Amino acid sequence: MPAAEFERGLVKAAVEILRPIVAQMIAKGIVFGHLESRLRELFVRVAETSFEIPGRPQTDSRISVLTGINRKEVRRIRTTHPRNVRPTSFERNLATDLVSRWTADPATTDRSGHPLPIPFRAKQGPSFVRLVRATTLDLRPKAILDELLRTGTVEMVDARTVRLRTDAYVPSRGESEKLAMLAEDPAELIQTMIHNIFSQENNLWLQQKVSYDNIGEDVTSRVRAELRRKAERFLRETDRLLARYDRDRNPQAPGGERRYAGLGVYYFESADKANPAERTLRVSKGDHDGAVETASPARPAAARRRVRRRP
Repeated sequence: MPAAEFERGLVKAAVEILRPIVAQMIAKGIVFGHLESRLRELFVRVAETSFEIPGRPQTDSRISVLTGINRKEVRRIRTTHPRNVRPTSFERNLATDLVSRWTADPATTDRSGHPLPIPFRAKQGPSFVRLVRATTLDLRPKAILDELLRTGTVEMVDARTVRLRTDAYVPSRGESEKLAMLAEDPAELIQTMIHNIFSQENNLWLQQKVSYDNIGEDVTSRVRAELRRKAERFLRETDRLLARYDRDRNPQAPGGERRYAGLGVYYFESADKANPAERTLRVSKGDHDGAVETASPARPAAARRRVRRRP
């Protein structure tokens, strides 16, 4: 592929990835300058940490050449902003680990693998305190319980019993926790897609999507519920499988260099595939009662099935 065509394609992909986020930013009154300044910082940080020459210090001049940002601005960013800030949320990682332990342990699940209510503290058997201690020794169990109650992850059955509301950590309350997921999860999906574009044929990662474009509005709520149940069963099995190989959970698991790995499943739905940014904006203004817009007229064309597979 010619260099100019490759550049146009990559820039177009970046624009389309940002389109729904930009629509939400405009709806919330966030102006272009705020994103522009953070993009400059991002270019500098990525060039600084990912494009080093071994054995040589990374200079302002070289970063300026790599990014096209003038050297004075590069110097300002490098001296003003903290380095090596991780994009993940510690609170989310801790909560995800705790929920995973709850749903993967036979002592805290029923025969179907669904999480059981457990006492906050118990002399014997499973308890919320034991789950917390297996997850972290740095925070008090009561503080973690309060945080999970705030985000709607758990609820109190009575004064001494805690129940997990879902099989996964998806906070129903707390905008900061949801925004942390927005910052992390799409980046992981995009990294998989980029890997598959630029990797050798025998080293592709799993990337599949199944979609139909003529599903009636009257059945979408049923489709969402059925797919959610199937996905949750699948992810519970995936959680147990990965837990067997995680060396924090299983010290006997095979060794080697540390890796971060997982598998995600997501549902999508829209009235108009062509313009997701406008859909996002309409939903953000409260025109619909859910996270997606389903007011779709029937289409005369025969339903088409699209399957995109990456081994």
